[in-house]
Amino acid sequence: MGSETLPKLPTINFSEQNLSPGTNSWFSTCIEVQHALEEYGRFVAVFDEVTLEIHNAIFRTLKELFDLPTETKIQNTSHKPYHGYVGQLPFIPLHESLGINNSTTQGVQSFTKIMWPAGNQHFYESVDSYSMLLAELQEIVMRMVLESYGIKDGCDSHIGSTTHPLLVMKNQVPEMPVNNVTFPCHTDKSFTTILPQKQVGGLEIETKDGNWIAFEPPSPLPCVIAGDAFMAWSNGRIHSPNHQVVARGNEERYSLGAAFFQQMDNKNTR
Repeated sequence: MGSETLPKLPTINFSEQNLSPGTNSWFSTCIEVQHALEEYGRFVAVFDEVTLEIHNAIFRTLKELFDLPTETKIQNTSHKPYHGYVGQLPFIPLHESLGINNSTTQGVQSFTKIMWPAGNQHFYESVDSYSMLLAELQEIVMRMVLESYGIKDGCDSHIGSTTHPLLVMKNQVPEMPVNNVTFPCHTDKSFTTILPQKQVGGLEIETKDGNWIAFEPPSPLPCVIAGDAFMAWSNGRIHSPNHQVVARGNEERYSLGAAFFQQMDNKNTR
């Protein structure tokens, strides 16, 4: 099915007026989030804190990062698959990525020192501030889901400890002017992943009935996707969708994947 005939992803507004717990607008937004994650496993987030200026700044820094020599980028290593440097792999030849662990604590600073031993304050400040905003949105989403399931008292203890790894990605222009899968079909292992992309689309998400939705929002709106951990915690109520990246057009594609992992108790939500 062509992407032009597919339905659009649901859009949820996280404006300031919807973020005051206990208000009617907070509760109605909680229900919207619950429904979107149960029925679709994803939604487009309108988050006032992520302005177009902040969005454009982060993607300028990504180009600067990926323009570094390969011998510099391979210094970023990790024992976790796809969390270090990934590039020039035969089965994903158009894909290149770098992982930043603990992006909301000291991870961005450590990563910046590896890439630029002499320092790069602009890169550090841009990525650090953006990571904090995405983590804030992820925690809002989690709190809303908990409240929609009736878990209000002791919400902080339910959320528990969190980690926020950040993946920055580049997809090269395909040699032939046809669709090319630059990252294969998969689900995420996290509770949630936020996926902002710059101008060039390519993210496609599978619906429950097997169709694919092309995610082509205007900047700076990101997509929030539920992962396998969220589906397991909710006893299958929340849907963890398959998604992939398809290269289109004649421009390089830059994107981010901000994951949200946490330790929560195993009590049923039902």
